[in-house]
Amino acid sequence: MLSGNLAEFPLLQLLETLMGAAREGALFIQHPQFSGCLYLQGGYPVHAEAGPLRGLEALELLTGLRSGPFRYEAGVQAQEQSIEPRLETQRLILHQFEAWREIELPENWGLVLQTQPASSQTQLSPLELRVLALAEGKSLAQALMNQQFTPLQTAQVLDKLLRLGLLEARKSWEIQSETLVVLSLYGGGQGVAVIDEGLFVHWQRLLGGPFWVRLRSKTQEAALRPEPRIQMQGRLGLFERDMRRLRLSRGMRVEAWPELI
Repeated sequence: MLSGNLAEFPLLQLLETLMGAAREGALFIQHPQFSGCLYLQGGYPVHAEAGPLRGLEALELLTGLRSGPFRYEAGVQAQEQSIEPRLETQRLILHQFEAWREIELPENWGLVLQTQPASSQTQLSPLELRVLALAEGKSLAQALMNQQFTPLQTAQVLDKLLRLGLLEARKSWEIQSETLVVLSLYGGGQGVAVIDEGLFVHWQRLLGGPFWVRLRSKTQEAALRPEPRIQMQGRLGLFERDMRRLRLSRGMRVEAWPELI
C-alpha cells in the first residue's frame, strides 16, 4: 500500500506514476472537508467520488486539491463505472490541472464565504450572480460541490469574486453538530425545525445573530428555520411535508448544526 500527503506528493505526479504503470486499484483521499476516491483500471480512471460528486465532476474537484492524506490500495475494483477509460480522459485530467493552476483560492476550503458590499458599481454575469448567491454562508468546499455548476466553473468565479472583494473567506466557528431524534409535528406547516429553547439560545449566542438549522440524514440535507420550544432536549420537531421531503420518519436520528442567515 502506498500512502502519503498530497502536499509532499502532488496528485498530478501521483496519477502519472499510477497511470504510467497501468495500475489497477483505488486511490483514497481524505480531505478535511470531504472524502474522495479514484479507481483505476489498466492505468485509466474508471470511477471517481468526492463528497456528493461522481464521475468527471468528482475528478475535476480532486484535481484541485493541493494537500490531504492519501493511500493507494492495489487490486481494489470499482463497483460502478462513471468515467470512460480512454486516452481522452488523460488529456482531460491534464487540462483540469492546468486550469486549477490559474486559480488562487485559499488553501483552507473550510473557510466560510460571506458576501461584501461592492465599493463601486460592478457588472457581473448571470453565472457570477448565481455563484455569488449560492456561496453565501457556505464553506469553500460546500460551494465547490454545489452540483449546479462544475467545480472548475465555480472555482474560477469564486476566484474572481474574492479578488473583487465581493466575497470574503472567513474562519468558521467551531460548533459541534448535535444528534437529535426526529419527532413529527401536527399541522400543515413546513420549513421549520423545532429545537429545544436552551439549544436555540446557545447557538444564537455563538453565532451572534439569526441562523438556519441545517439537518443531515443519511441521504438528504436541508436548511430550515429554527423555532425554540421548551422540553425538547435531544429532539427535533418536523412537519409531515418536510419529513416526506427529507425521507425521515419519527424516531430517526439526524445531525443538526446552525448556519448564519
